[in-house]
Amino acid sequence: MKTILSFFATIFFSLSALPQSSAELTCRAQAKEIALQTYSSCITEARNSQVDEIRKNYQKELADLKAKYDQELKKMGSVGPKKAQTAPAVKVQKAPVAAKGIAKQLPGKAPVASDDAMPVQTVSEGTKVVAVGTEESSDALEKEAADADQVEIIEMPVE
Repeated sequence: MKTILSFFATIFFSLSALPQSSAELTCRAQAKEIALQTYSSCITEARNSQVDEIRKNYQKELADLKAKYDQELKKMGSVGPKKAQTAPAVKVQKAPVAAKGIAKQLPGKAPVASDDAMPVQTVSEGTKVVAVGTEESSDALEKEAADADQVEIIEMPVE
């Protein structure tokens, strides 16, 4: 009997604790939303300030390191007997940049000499065929296969 009475008492007190009107529910929902926005903006600002601090420290350390190695390079440059003994200049070539959808260069074909031509033979179905070629023709095929690997395929935009 006591458990039933305590059960009803618990239900009665929980019902009295519920919000009394829809206005109160709306206000609570708005308060939660505002609190969430405030919290997220505070966290975002804190993270942004940490990122800015890390960037400043990185720039400072980078400038210090650059100054250190610039000084060492100056020392090495003044100590050497001849300043003209630097490494030879390396010529840097840029790869051709393809425009969007347009190939700059088509793959080349291996030149075929008339004396390298193989005779053509017709074979009926079911007959075993063995291809015999010279070493030069296999080199040309390998070169053509290597050239085919270097071709860049660009897909055209579809309208």
